[in-house]
Amino acid sequence: MKLIQDKNNNCAQMTIDYVAGMGIFLLAVAFVFQFIYGLFIPFQSSSDAVTLAADRASMVIVERMLVPDRSENSNVIDEGKLAYFNNTKLNSQSNPQAYQDTLRELGLFSNETYTYDMNLSVEYLNGTILNQSGPIIPEKINIGNTKRMVLIVNSSKGYNQTDEHKIISVRVW
Repeated sequence: MKLIQDKNNNCAQMTIDYVAGMGIFLLAVAFVFQFIYGLFIPFQSSSDAVTLAADRASMVIVERMLVPDRSENSNVIDEGKLAYFNNTKLNSQSNPQAYQDTLRELGLFSNETYTYDMNLSVEYLNGTILNQSGPIIPEKINIGNTKRMVLIVNSSKGYNQTDEHKIISVRVW
């Protein structure tokens, strides 16, 4: 059997082979870069740790510390307890010991391990800040932020007194 060979074009599949080979090569390079990037992410920042700390702190604040006395609903906080918490427990300038005790209660302060700082702000739904407490938020550091929508009630006047939904932002660094 004799093979017929065209003297002008003896490489009929060169273009298809080249495109397939380059496609496989580019996919392999993309996979390698994606894999190597994923290897070094845990060592670049502690953003996961501070986000988890912010989530835990917001859960403890909203579901345990600021709950009205006779409330059985979740995400309902007492206005008086919130004012006391902001003015007394998170006032790091005038009472650093109360601030450290609050951080310890939230699981953010320990004598043996890394210590976090916390800032709490209460905002209207449109983003206007109603109240902010805690230390000033630093600029060039990883900050974990958790926002929760809550219903703030005045339990001393009754639960039907101009109750408003607000957003509580807990920032930890």
